[in-house]
Amino acid sequence: MPFFKTTKNILIDHGEHFDPNWMDSNELILPPKQDWTYDREMQIEDVDLWEVIGEWGNVGIYAAWQPYAEFYIIKPNYSLIAAGYDIETFYGSKASMRLAERAKHFGISLKQNKIWVDQDKSWLF
Repeated sequence: MPFFKTTKNILIDHGEHFDPNWMDSNELILPPKQDWTYDREMQIEDVDLWEVIGEWGNVGIYAAWQPYAEFYIIKPNYSLIAAGYDIETFYGSKASMRLAERAKHFGISLKQNKIWVDQDKSWLF
C-alpha cells in the first residue's frame, strides 16, 4: 500500500497524509492527482503531495504525486544536513535512473521496472 506525505510533512512536521476513507474498500484507493503541465521545470514548492518511495535512517525518497510528474527528491536526515548534505531533486527525462544512481551513494538499491500500461481496459471484462 502506498503512503503519501505533503511537502510540509517532509520538511517540517514529519507527519503523514492519510484519509481513513481509503480503508473503506477492498480496492486500492489513491488520492486524486493531475498531470504537471511541463511548461517549466518543477520545484519542490510546486508539489502538494508526494508518494513515499522509502524512508531509511539517513534519507527519505519521494515522488511527486500532486501534481504528477517525473520529479523526485532525496531528503537527508538532520545529521546529514549538518554534515553538508542538502535536499536533491531529479526532474524530467531519465530522472528515475539518475535518482537510482544517487541512491546507491546512501546504500539504497532502487529497482527500475519497465511497466506497460494498456489504456484500453476492455480486455478486462
